[in-house]
Amino acid sequence: MTKSFFIFLLHLCILFPSTGQNTSYDSTFSNHQFKHFIVPLTLIGGGIALNNSDFKAKQTEFHDKNFSGYRTKVDDFIQYAPHAAVFGLDWVGVKSKHNFTDKVGLMVVGGILTVGTVTLLKSTTNQVRPDGSADNSFPSGHTANAFFGATILAKEYADKSVWYAIGGYSVATATGVLRILNNRHWTSDVLVGAGIGIISGELAYSIYPWLKDKLGIRNKKNIAFVPVYDGISMRANVVIGFN
Repeated sequence: MTKSFFIFLLHLCILFPSTGQNTSYDSTFSNHQFKHFIVPLTLIGGGIALNNSDFKAKQTEFHDKNFSGYRTKVDDFIQYAPHAAVFGLDWVGVKSKHNFTDKVGLMVVGGILTVGTVTLLKSTTNQVRPDGSADNSFPSGHTANAFFGATILAKEYADKSVWYAIGGYSVATATGVLRILNNRHWTSDVLVGAGIGIISGELAYSIYPWLKDKLGIRNKKNIAFVPVYDGISMRANVVIGFN
């Protein structure tokens, strides 16, 4: 399953960037090259390589020896920090690359990709969590969500300051690390989740403007539902903009 998934993502990365070459939609959206997907595909490949019983046994031994009593709920909250910054920075005077409505569109498209991919893999791989609480460990939904938000944040604000990108990815990385320290996920879950989140964010910048052009969407509505999957349940966040 994971091998087929990796090949599927590779095809997506090659296919969707090419859709922007001969269309009329907004040129401020990026036409991707394969190099933009090297890092996330490497993360996914690394996660697949570490998804074995030997490495999991070593992780369990390390955790039980050093973090057996560690518990925190911080990761449940900070996974949403990059998403909040995508919209919040505009409201404190830092102008993003795209307007509110386009950012909502990007978040919805990328969110659907993230949630859909994570849900599909969780339901088909049935891998047991390190703490034995459930069989939906692979991949980490928290990590995928955080890295997806960080990718949108970086693409919208990194031209203002690279520190916005650094901050977003640092929070996303912290989310993944805390999932491991909380004994909720294997390292392989976190690496693959990070890769999925980044790819979903990247693809949103090719898919959303294409959909916008084909559907004749105009920037009129400032409200939308952004899908979120936290590893246990699926829900939607309401995003509202004020002009």
